[in-house]
Amino acid sequence: MNRIFLPRTTSRVRLRAAEQARGHRAEIVRELSWGRISRRDLIKMGLFTSAGMLAPIRGLNPFVLDPSAQIPTGAPPSPLFGVQPFTQPMLRFDVIPRNPVSTLDPAPTAQANQTRQPVDPALGGGTGPIEGRPPGPVWAHQRFAQFPPQVAIEMTQAQATTNFQYRPEVAARLNSGVSPAAPIPLKFHPQWPTQEPNSVWTFNGTIPPKLIQARYGEPVLFRHHNGLPADVTQNNGFGRHTITTHEHNAHHGAENDGFTGAYFFPNQFYDYHWPWVLAGIFSVNTAATDRRASTPDGSGGLINVPGDWRETMSTHWFHDHMFSFTAQNVYKGNAGMLNIYSGLDRGNEAIGDGVNLRLPSGTAKDFGNVDYDVNLMLADKAFDQDGQLFFDIFDFDGFLGDVMTVNFFYKPFFEVERRKYRFRILNGAVARFFKIALADAAGRAQPMIQIGNDGNLLPQPLTLLELDELGIAERYDVVIDFSSYSIGDTLHFVNLA
Repeated sequence: MNRIFLPRTTSRVRLRAAEQARGHRAEIVRELSWGRISRRDLIKMGLFTSAGMLAPIRGLNPFVLDPSAQIPTGAPPSPLFGVQPFTQPMLRFDVIPRNPVSTLDPAPTAQANQTRQPVDPALGGGTGPIEGRPPGPVWAHQRFAQFPPQVAIEMTQAQATTNFQYRPEVAARLNSGVSPAAPIPLKFHPQWPTQEPNSVWTFNGTIPPKLIQARYGEPVLFRHHNGLPADVTQNNGFGRHTITTHEHNAHHGAENDGFTGAYFFPNQFYDYHWPWVLAGIFSVNTAATDRRASTPDGSGGLINVPGDWRETMSTHWFHDHMFSFTAQNVYKGNAGMLNIYSGLDRGNEAIGDGVNLRLPSGTAKDFGNVDYDVNLMLADKAFDQDGQLFFDIFDFDGFLGDVMTVNFFYKPFFEVERRKYRFRILNGAVARFFKIALADAAGRAQPMIQIGNDGNLLPQPLTLLELDELGIAERYDVVIDFSSYSIGDTLHFVNLA
């Protein structure tokens, strides 16, 4: 980071020059996002090298250390507006309702819905289909009749707005005392500026991030609406208004996997069919006789499902996959998490049926309790001098921000009880790696029990003092036992990378 962002003690003269250079880089990002130039154009202009690096001219490349390259080296730091770390609570994920499929209007179809509607003049005018999935049998949902949707999930990719319908699905005491009835403006810290509508584009336009809950053997129809501006230039300088959603790691048909070129436009929707089947469904345990390959039945029992129980997945995420704009769109807010429940990992810690691993979660519901099952989305960000989310471009290998966020909040705190918790940790950054450890107030490493990685449960738990490096899009599930600590003790998640 010291090679990229200037120290906060840097002279005003150098900061002004660095801000000017960042403005030049922002113009490049903007023109790319609007489609007025291409990477090839930048190479022809001499602004990028053939290797994809910013040229060491006009202060463009903050990595360059040679003072003869017309620079100040480095990028200006993000403003913190006098805010100290750990001065705001971390909010739990916003749980999306699971509705009957009959609530979807129009009803989902195997092939893309080609009903015509007016097209915004900014997109060319005329008429076009209401669904952005490519038409015809090639892009029809595979095995749609065999695995008909049983649950509907519906969300809109939207401009930043205030959250008036927050659903953490936990009591306030389990959410650092935050009332779910209180409006949540889109701010990364209460004392920072509110994000402008086109600075951040999240699911439903709100924070915290969204959580989908699914279970094996219960196919889901996810209807994703594109509510972004039709004018491609209305993006505050980065991000693309065409999107395609990738459910990361699951066994779904290719037409539902967020192919980079199968993007859809503002005022369209895309129906994603997620059947939620185990790997090996047609070759392993095909008669569904192994109780370990199973799913909660809603009443404390199990329903056996075919497939390989050793491939049971638990922690996924979903995000934009738009060709050339995945990083920008994910960074801008197009990312959420998905918990998958099974006989092994049902999200109820009380049911002792010989299959359930009874991982920290809760007991109120048959499956899917999140009282003590906490999703964490880690991501670095950067902000311009007005406090608006900013995407810089150092090279095409990726962008690193200088401000750390968890669940879209700047360095928050989270209050826990003296008991075991499960944390599902996602690297939701676009270039940064994390190496997570837990430290007490004196900096001494504390034990964590890793139980899963990249969605799969481990064959056995591992007690560690630090996790392996967490790459982009990777997930580690850990259990932490807080019972040996005293009330008022402080612990820190730290990044050793």
